[in-house]
Amino acid sequence: MSHTQESKQNLQSEKLWFYKSNYMAKFLSKKSNKIIEKIKNKNMKKFIFIMLFPVFVIGQNYYDDALRFQNNIRSYYDVPVMSYNNDLALEAQVWAEHLASIDDVQVSTDNYGENIFYIDKIYADVRNKNVLLEASINWIVDTDNWDTFNQIIYPEATNIGFGMAENNESIYVVAKYNKLHK
Repeated sequence: MSHTQESKQNLQSEKLWFYKSNYMAKFLSKKSNKIIEKIKNKNMKKFIFIMLFPVFVIGQNYYDDALRFQNNIRSYYDVPVMSYNNDLALEAQVWAEHLASIDDVQVSTDNYGENIFYIDKIYADVRNKNVLLEASINWIVDTDNWDTFNQIIYPEATNIGFGMAENNESIYVVAKYNKLHK
């Protein structure tokens, strides 16, 4: 094979590789192609972060409906909106896991405001319930216990965190507030 034929063959195989590896590129927007190029040019650590970031965002937003619901209730009483607080969420998670492990409802002894809810696991799964939203609704409409409602609308409680844990039978939800209703 001559040098010219060999170069032509290499050039053709390079073109073929380019078309195969960039086939979808012609269907993507310019912005998408720029993002893909940036990913290709960055190190693997940043690539992993970019690929996993949506998972973290989805995981962190499970509380949005419950927070929005409680803030809507607060708005009817002209009370400032609450913000989600990860430290309170950690405290709530620890307490929810404790409740699930003992399979009983107990109020914690910390200085945070607290609402507790549990629901039958099978019922929640079959009905595809958003358990945090279900808990928030229950705390509002539970007329046997006005403390849960008062905790939600307490003006000094401006931060909230949710925790959720389950055992074989039940799902426990704990909401921790930065200020305890008095």
